[in-house]
Amino acid sequence: MLKRLMWAVLIATTIGSTQGVAAAKLGYDPQADPFEQYHDAIALAEAQDKLVLIVAGGDWCSWCHVLNRFLARNADVQQRLDQAFVVVKVYVGDENYNDAFFSQLPAARGAPHFWIVAPDRHLLASQSTAGLERGGGGYDKREFLDFIEHWRMRPAGAGTPL
Repeated sequence: MLKRLMWAVLIATTIGSTQGVAAAKLGYDPQADPFEQYHDAIALAEAQDKLVLIVAGGDWCSWCHVLNRFLARNADVQQRLDQAFVVVKVYVGDENYNDAFFSQLPAARGAPHFWIVAPDRHLLASQSTAGLERGGGGYDKREFLDFIEHWRMRPAGAGTPL
């Protein structure tokens, strides 16, 4: 009986630690070339008639984890986001501030931060994700869906060249 209990604890610990490692990988790569990511996203957005959503963040960012969990738990929101945007996650943090890339964008005051870019390379918006939160505890599904719908129905020809 004790042997079974020990195995159960070992398996539970292994599964828990594996999930923790997987959860830490959010897709922000400090070694990635953000200019290459951006150019690839623009080409894909043009081919698919979508916008580009640049997201600044990193695995160190607690709200980036909150955003990741929110999208994982709300498959319909993730699906709509993917239908409207080509998402580019650009690392910003101690490992690489990507200053040359971010210096071309309006300043962000925190992470995650969104910039919306049209396929013609016009910057349409720069916004904090705070407006998509609900009471400081997480993201609001209705706010997020409204955000996506607003940009899905975007006006043509607006913005500043980037």
